[in-house]
Amino acid sequence: MMKKILVPLTKSTFSHKILAEIEKFFPPEETKLTLYYVTKPPKGSGFAATDYRSDYALASEGEPLGPKAHPVFASQEEDSIQADVEVALLAETNALKEKGYEVSVQTCFVDDAISEIVRIAKRDKIDLIAMSTRARVGVSRFFFADIAEQVMQKVDIPLLLVHPKD
Repeated sequence: MMKKILVPLTKSTFSHKILAEIEKFFPPEETKLTLYYVTKPPKGSGFAATDYRSDYALASEGEPLGPKAHPVFASQEEDSIQADVEVALLAETNALKEKGYEVSVQTCFVDDAISEIVRIAKRDKIDLIAMSTRARVGVSRFFFADIAEQVMQKVDIPLLLVHPKD
């Protein structure tokens, strides 16, 4: 029976260190990995830079209108980020696939990463969540709540947490 593992990642290379640990504990033929890239939703960046190389129309008086800046919408930014994530993770996903793992990549745009990780774990009937953690202690733990710890408190499935040395 395939073990479904959710692997929340960010653009931080620190979060990717969990992948080597997964390989140590879970055989490829029994493991389905979902690399789950979590980021804040884009707001739309306003307007793109104008392209002065393009042709443009003339106004009714015969004066050139010139190139106009066009709006960039949040959905366009999401598509761009999704493509960037897939390219950024390509080497890792290919390496995992070559070893025999079944791997999928999903991108999530939310403000509340913890609730989203919990929601996806339930929705997809995930068997295990695997993630890197900074494992803060003392005062820094009070000010910088660890996402892994908060996820652990909200799910009833095992978590594989790794605190790699930076």
